[in-house]
Amino acid sequence: MWYRAKFLYKGEITEGCINAFGTIVEIRKECRPDLDLSNEGLLLPASIDMHVHLRDWEQAYKETVVTGTSEAVYGGVGTVIEMPNTVPPVRDYDTAVSRLTHLDRYARTDFSLFAGVPKDRNEAERMASLPIAGFKVFPEDLESFHVVASSEKLKVLHPEVALANSSFRNMRAYWMELASLYLVHGRVHVTHSTSLDTIRLAKSLGFTADFTMHHLLVEGERDCLSKVNPPIRDAVQRRKLLLAFYEADLVASDHAPHAKEEKAMPYELCPPGIAGVSFTTPFVFSLVFKDVLSLDRALDLLVRNPAKVLGVMYGEIEEGYPSNFVVIARESWRYSTRFSKVTQTPFDLYPLEARVKYTIVRGKVVYDGEDVYPVKGLNPFARATRVKSLTEA
Repeated sequence: MWYRAKFLYKGEITEGCINAFGTIVEIRKECRPDLDLSNEGLLLPASIDMHVHLRDWEQAYKETVVTGTSEAVYGGVGTVIEMPNTVPPVRDYDTAVSRLTHLDRYARTDFSLFAGVPKDRNEAERMASLPIAGFKVFPEDLESFHVVASSEKLKVLHPEVALANSSFRNMRAYWMELASLYLVHGRVHVTHSTSLDTIRLAKSLGFTADFTMHHLLVEGERDCLSKVNPPIRDAVQRRKLLLAFYEADLVASDHAPHAKEEKAMPYELCPPGIAGVSFTTPFVFSLVFKDVLSLDRALDLLVRNPAKVLGVMYGEIEEGYPSNFVVIARESWRYSTRFSKVTQTPFDLYPLEARVKYTIVRGKVVYDGEDVYPVKGLNPFARATRVKSLTEA
């Protein structure tokens, strides 16, 4: 399918044509386009979100793969990597196969999975033979980190020590986050860092790191809607986190949906988590339009560095790359979710200056500004798109 658009090509914004069929087949100046997007905005590589919870299975009342990935493309995300704390959890080979099959059947984005730490090294080796992105290390997994330590797969760390799980909310201290980094080694990515110090420590140890928009923007943990793990820090730490836009490797959403009834429970009982997979990309491009970030830095945070950390071939508009695109236009609007089962977030009515007009996955329009279509995504780890990652460089 031929698209005419304004797009970033070899460092310059140009108007031309892209022939997209799974991957980018050809780029040239002129064509007879099947779809002309040249007046819709700027066409860029679609974002990669390395931290989403799509629920489904026994938690389908919270979110499903269909609703979660539909919300993702509404937010300009073309690839999601799911976390393993589903019900049942993905901590063995058979469940991992089942989950990958489920994602393959229903995801409207490209996708993969971080598996949980299994019971022993033999099971870890079996799971590593699957097209997974790596292993997720939760605080309760730190004592068994040795099970996956020798794997070449990426290890993604939830940065809190196990003590945090049994502590009162106001006792989930910032030192618990920093301490956890000294308990892992090898090819490690530190996710949802709540402070600039965590990011700097991670990088000094040879790791990569991301941060979320809720740890930056939400003004403290006031109620169930803003309750999240790790907790949102004080105003000083949140202000310092602004520098993460220039020091962190990437951004992620930690999209963690829960039912409205669950978030209406008493504060001590309601589950932690904020749904934000569709917020991150418009927010980051809003900073570009306000001259806070350069376009190149935004693309590094949203797609180029996630691709490098994962070791997959995304992030450029060049022949041979996956034809996953987002069309972004400058437009003032106020945020709300649209396709997720979550209808309330701390980001509701947040003013934004960038809007997703189209999302294209594998050369097909999956979101056109109004509707989401049942386009089938692919697992990049099941294809010959593996390249050297940042943590292996």
